[in-house]
Amino acid sequence: MSEEHEDLTMKQRIDAFYRQSGGPGSPEIAKILNEHLIYGKDHGVRGKKEDVRDAFTEVFLSDRSTQPVVLGLMKLRNAVRQEWERYLEARRSNLDEKLEQLKREKIE
Repeated sequence: MSEEHEDLTMKQRIDAFYRQSGGPGSPEIAKILNEHLIYGKDHGVRGKKEDVRDAFTEVFLSDRSTQPVVLGLMKLRNAVRQEWERYLEARRSNLDEKLEQLKREKIE
C-alpha cells in the first residue's frame, strides 16, 4: 500500500469521525476518544485506558533488541522507588521521635 493511499485513507477516517461526532470542537469528541482508548481493540488491555508509557513499553518490550534495556530500566526504577520510600519512612520516624521529644520537654 502506498504512502499516498494511507494518507488519503487516514484523512477519510478523520473526516468520517468528525461527521459522526458532530465536527471539530464538538464536546462529544473527548468522550468518544476516551471510550476508544479504554475499549478500542488497538489500544492495549480492554477496559484499561492506555497511556503513552503503556504504548512505549509494549513496543520496546516486544523488540528483542531493546527488551533487556527496558527490563533493566524497570528494575532500576523499582529499586529507586523502594529506596526513596525507605528514606521517607526513616525521615518520618525521625520527625516523629523529635516531635515526641519536644512534647516531653514541654510537659516537663
